[in-house]
Formats: sequence, C-alpha cells, structure tokens
Amino acid sequence: RMLVIFSVLPTVLICAWLAYSNYRLQREGFEQQTVLLARAIQAEIERELAAIESGLKVMATAPELARGDLMGFHQHATNNILAPDMALNYVLTDAKGLQVLNTLFPFGAALPKTGTPAQLQQVFAQRETVLTDLFKGVTTQAHIMALGVPVVVNDKVVYSLNMGLTPDYINRLIAQRPLPDGWLIAVLDRSRTIVGRSRDPLKFIGQPVGLKVQQAMDGNSSGFLESVTKDNVPAFTGFSTSDRWGWTVVAAAPQRSLYDDLFAQLAQVLLGLVLALGLGFWLARRAGAKVMSSVQQLNDTALALGRGEDVSPPSLELQEAQAVGTAMLQAADAMRKVKFFAQHDALTELPNRLLFDELAQRSILSAMRHHGELALLAMDLDGFKKVNDTLGHSIGDEVLKTVAQRIGYTIRASDVAARIGGDEFIVLLDGVSQSDALQTADRLVHALCQPYYGVSVPLGVSIGLAMYPHHGSDLKSLMLAADSAMYAAKSAGKGQTHTAKPQ
Repeated sequence: RMLVIFSVLPTVLICAWLAYSNYRLQREGFEQQTVLLARAIQAEIERELAAIESGLKVMATAPELARGDLMGFHQHATNNILAPDMALNYVLTDAKGLQVLNTLFPFGAALPKTGTPAQLQQVFAQRETVLTDLFKGVTTQAHIMALGVPVVVNDKVVYSLNMGLTPDYINRLIAQRPLPDGWLIAVLDRSRTIVGRSRDPLKFIGQPVGLKVQQAMDGNSSGFLESVTKDNVPAFTGFSTSDRWGWTVVAAAPQRSLYDDLFAQLAQVLLGLVLALGLGFWLARRAGAKVMSSVQQLNDTALALGRGEDVSPPSLELQEAQAVGTAMLQAADAMRKVKFFAQHDALTELPNRLLFDELAQRSILSAMRHHGELALLAMDLDGFKKVNDTLGHSIGDEVLKTVAQRIGYTIRASDVAARIGGDEFIVLLDGVSQSDALQTADRLVHALCQPYYGVSVPLGVSIGLAMYPHHGSDLKSLMLAADSAMYAAKSAGKGQTHTAKPQ
C-alpha cells in the first residue's frame, strides 16, 4: 500500500500543479481577452466619432455660416443630419455659451438660456473638437453627449457647432459585437460615468462606475483587475482609455466561467487518484513517467515563450497538459497580435499614426544629415461619407481596405503609407524630388478615383503635398503644411493634388 501511495502521490501533485498552471494561464488569457476586446470596441467607437467629426467639420464650413445666414443654415442643418440614428440635433452656441440656433426649435423661436456644457468652451479656447461628458438636455430632459467643432470665420472662432448624441447609438454599437455568455461591456465618459452598457443600459446609464474600477483607471490608459459589476457579479475586468476622447471601454468576464473549469479539473485529478490507487504500482510508475515527460515539454515550451521565441505545439499524452500547451500557444499568438495591432490599423493593417511618426522621424533625421529631400502626402477621400450613409459602414470598411491595397500597389516598397483615422491616409516618399512626388500623387489620384466593386457612389481623393525642407523642417510642420494643401485641393474642386506653400 505504501509503495502504491508513494508511486501515485507524485502523479497527483503534478496533476494538481498542472491544474493550477492551467488556471493561471487561463486567467492571463482572460486578462488579454478583456483588454483586447475593450481596445477593439474602443477603436470602433473612435472610428464612428472620427467620421462624425469629419462630417461636422464640413458642416462648420457651410457658406451660410460664413455670410451670417443663420436661417439658411438652420434649414440646411435640419435637412442634413449626419447620423440620424444617433444624432439628436444641431446647436450653434456663441463664445458666452448661449444658443443662437437649435434644430429642435423653429428658427426665430426662443431658445434655452442654460444647459450648454462648460466643456464646449474649450472649442473657443483651444480651437479644437470637444466631446462632452454625459449630461441631461434642458429641452429633452434625456441623457445626451455633445460633439462640438469650431466655426472659423476670418480666422476667428465665432461659434461652436455642436451635435447632440444619444447613448442609444453607443448601445447599438456594443450590441453589434457578439459576446461570450455572461460577458459585459460598458462605455464611460471622462467623468467615468456610464454612457453605454451591453446589459440593462436603461438601468445604469448616468451612474458612476464602481470605485475599484475608478481607482484602477487612475493614471492608467489600460489595465486589468478583479472587480464586482454594478449588478453584483464578480468579474475579471479589462479596460482601455482613448487618448483622443478620454472615454474608457470596460470589458468584464464572469469569474465563474474560470472557476467552473478549475473545479472540473480538480474533480478529474481526484478521479485519477482513485483509479491510480486501484491499478497498482506498475501502472502508477508508468503514468508518472508520462507525466514527467509532459511536464518537461511544457517547461521547455514555457521557457521558449518567456524568451520570446516561436513555439510549436508539444506532443503531449495527458489531456490536462495538452490544455496547458494549447493555452501557451494561444498566449503566444495573442502577444503577437497585440504587438502587431499596437503599431497597425486593425481594419487596413497599414501602419498606424504611432508607427508612422516613428518611421517619418527617422527619415527626416536621415534627410537632415545627408541634405536630402522627402515628400509627405496627406490624403482624404472625396465622397466617402456618402458611402457610409447610403451603403452602410461594412461597405465603407471594404472601400477603405481597397484604398489601402491600391495605395500599396502605387507607391514603392520603400515608401510608407499609414491610415491616421476615418478616411484619412498619409504617405511618406523618401528621397524624391518635388516633380517625382507630384507624379506619384497623380498616380494615386488616378488609382483611387477608379470605380470600387459594389459601390455606385463616385469616390475620389484630394491630396496635399509638402516637401522637406521647403515646406517644413520637422514632422509637425510638414503635417500641417500637407493638411493645409489637402484642404486647398478640396476647396479647388477635389480629385486633385495641391502643393503646400513654402514655409
């Protein structure tokens, strides 16, 4: 009996260790999955807000505003709601925060004297887009947010053009993504108030998120913790905060889904103990040898994973060990994906702004040392908003993928193309003259103005060209010059290239 017990005991201990290791790996998997899910939904919300911001900026340049025709703009705005499934109204406010136009009221009617969020004053102070926290509208007495852009006339911000946004659209965005059973998604504004929720939104919108989650968010743009949801469910919680808007997406997975697996594995270990005691010493010694072999392979795989090496699935005979090996492979794959999408746009797989800035800075430093030239092309699609409005965002996403492919076919392998948001792209042409850069830009205009499969809406592109060092000596000034030239191309009729003015 003692011989059998001593033979089985190592197997039992190893199986328990494997179960615990599997628990730890699965827990780490929950951490990665919740944070990645929060980032994915955050990216979708940012993409939607960027599209609305672009359309709102176009509205802010309406000729009626430039000539002070508020009645004409009221009619124009009423007939051109950018996002009717989420937008409540347009409101035009002055520098004192007073409403001068509200599409919920007939033109000339008395407007509310209060209710404008103080955050919208930043539109005048900083001349940039502002997304407010959740507040109750004076007119509707419903929870809304506001997105405001500056209306500039004669280089002065004269109004803030604001769009009222409802939480319903955020809830619909969340509902579009299928979630595992029991999982929860919540969207928070800068004040950490719930503005959208995948479960019982009407009950919790407008409430602050839990204190433990708030404390974890202090000073962190993303993270993972154990918490209890507003409906008292213990959960593994991951969050990610938008650098652009300051909003946070929280993804929570119920802890019971992990503990159920753990208890099941422990039950298997106990059953194995009973069977092993019955079979005797020779079977116990044989099983122990198999377990030790599996552990060694898992050790080797874990060490290789820790060194950042590519790992292949180990050949394991034990189900529990195989589960750990599979979890290790999933962790390695998740780390590769996180590293890739940290530097690339999730939709087009082009470099994102962070990676583009790093590569562009290197090229500028090289050009500075060797007295060379390089070109920056700022690109914005013409007519893309109509694709989303008439054909849907899924078709719009396919168009953006096609645009990325056509850009890749048109430029050199040594050039760098990136998507920096919405339908905006940027291309770095290293070691080219202005005439060569213009030829490349013309080829891009030709390529991107060709028809798109399944899209009847005419599409094109407006390109702004800035050269180093003629139009700027650093990345920021070159970007500003290229953007200004791009807007000049749009103003001149779209579907063309415009060169920036010398610095």
